Amino acid sequence: MSGVTILCTVYNKERFLPEVIAAIWRQTPELPRQFLFVDDGSRDRSVAIARALTRDWPNCRIVERKNGGPSAATNTGIELATMPWLKLVGSDDVLAPYATRRLIDIAEATGSEAVFGRIGFYKDPSEIVFDAAAAATTHASVPDDPVAEVIRRGVSGTSPTIFRTETVKRAGACDPDVFVEDFSLALRVARLGKIARWEHIVTWGPAADESRIMVGQGHQAHHDYALAIANFLRAHPDMEARYGKLAFHRAAGRAWKYARRAAGLGWTSKYAWLNLQSYLGPFGPAAEAIRRTMDVYALGEGPKIKPILRVGARS
Repeated sequence: MSGVTILCTVYNKERFLPEVIAAIWRQTPELPRQFLFVDDGSRDRSVAIARALTRDWPNCRIVERKNGGPSAATNTGIELATMPWLKLVGSDDVLAPYATRRLIDIAEATGSEAVFGRIGFYKDPSEIVFDAAAAATTHASVPDDPVAEVIRRGVSGTSPTIFRTETVKRAGACDPDVFVEDFSLALRVARLGKIARWEHIVTWGPAADESRIMVGQGHQAHHDYALAIANFLRAHPDMEARYGKLAFHRAAGRAWKYARRAAGLGWTSKYAWLNLQSYLGPFGPAAEAIRRTMDVYALGEGPKIKPILRVGARS
């Protein structure tokens, strides 16, 4: 029988945790479950709340660690995961009651190593609505080229996903040199097998939560996209040969868009030229070309408030 490890990483989310934890408890009660909460050095009451709300849960563990970022916290939990399926949950994301069951069903039906659903964002909790009827009838698609799919479309958080635990561990979990966890994990898993896309909202998160990376630190997310893909290509020369041009094009395009919108740079900037060059190719190792796009994310107002966080020697 299938079982699932539900892993929630936590950092200063005390006001969201009660609803998040209640939604976690509703996941797959018919299956064996392992509950893991990894607190990444919270300075608020997150740990106390998690302990109080899960005190009677079977097979539940709360791990406290020194702050190291989402990738490090996720990897701590992955090491402890024992069930065949891994359901990651952000500590301000509310899961649909059917989220985990439906994601597992899709993965098993398609033979996929991971399934990526969608996340919605609310301004008021009253906007959180899940459509169980649509969930039952909305079919998933399986891209022909999983790595190209992840590079081209990216991922949006980990809460709308399911992974085969064994595949995640075989892939090496999240890139420890990258602060944000989602993109590097998706890339590494996609290299090892099929993935599925499910165009259905399976979780909702707060739109105005400044502690969310994509809300308050978009420059960090874009920087880490580029770093994750550069590290991935460098680690796998066969991936560099097949996907280097596509990856450089995506990274350069993102950098040029950021340069215009956030930094006010124009066509004479190096990012404009890198973007134009990306239509032809990197003219050398793609990983190095991608790294040349990354310093743009130190520009603009965002990094002045929250500088780029670098956790690895190569970042």
